[in-house]
Amino acid sequence: MRALTSQDYDNIQAVISLYLDSLEGMGLELTVETDMAGWADVMRSAPKMSLLNPTFDPSESHLHPGNSFWLRLRYEGQTVACIANRLFITDDYIGLKRSFRLWYDLKPVLVRQPLNIVLPEDVPHISGRVGHHGGLWVHPDWRGHGLAGTLPRLTRALSMRHFDVDWHCGAVLKHIADRGLPLKAYGYPHMDVCIDGYFPVTDKNETVYMGWITRPEILKQFAEWVQPATLEPAETAAA
Repeated sequence: MRALTSQDYDNIQAVISLYLDSLEGMGLELTVETDMAGWADVMRSAPKMSLLNPTFDPSESHLHPGNSFWLRLRYEGQTVACIANRLFITDDYIGLKRSFRLWYDLKPVLVRQPLNIVLPEDVPHISGRVGHHGGLWVHPDWRGHGLAGTLPRLTRALSMRHFDVDWHCGAVLKHIADRGLPLKAYGYPHMDVCIDGYFPVTDKNETVYMGWITRPEILKQFAEWVQPATLEPAETAAA
């Protein structure tokens, strides 16, 4: 793993500042929070949100400020969007999925059937310090403003700054993947079908896609995003 250079740090901070300025221009207030119970509370009462991802729920997973944070956006005091992030230090990120520990690591899970992992053979082995984002929600009144693109990208920058990650990954269900959001909005250069069959989070059969990006690709993105006018893709991405 290449150590971050002073230019890398400058680019990371510049990306963060660009997105903060963009959000402030919309009248939105951003907070970075480490009490994951707060994220779970927001999600339980969020309009048009029926899925509570156990990866970020402290009743299901071992969470603390050293391995997790979440972003909250408020408009005039009301929470209008959020996203969560985890750090996994592992020799096999996909193995965490197979064991169900990516979602449930506090207590044993009744496994109805094993996961059917169907990643292509050319997907590299993901290990080390792996950032994992999820729990993205945007209030219906705020959809279409690009927040679904801004939040994952800002989370990636914060994950690199705080956790010095080797990879960053996320998972979406088929209806999100069909819209191309991991590639077009979230900024992942790679998206592959990961699970086809039983999925414990929804307790039914699903097709689950994995977005992923390597450390060199992340740093290259940041260097590109701080160039003039390169913030536009996330700002115009569909929510």
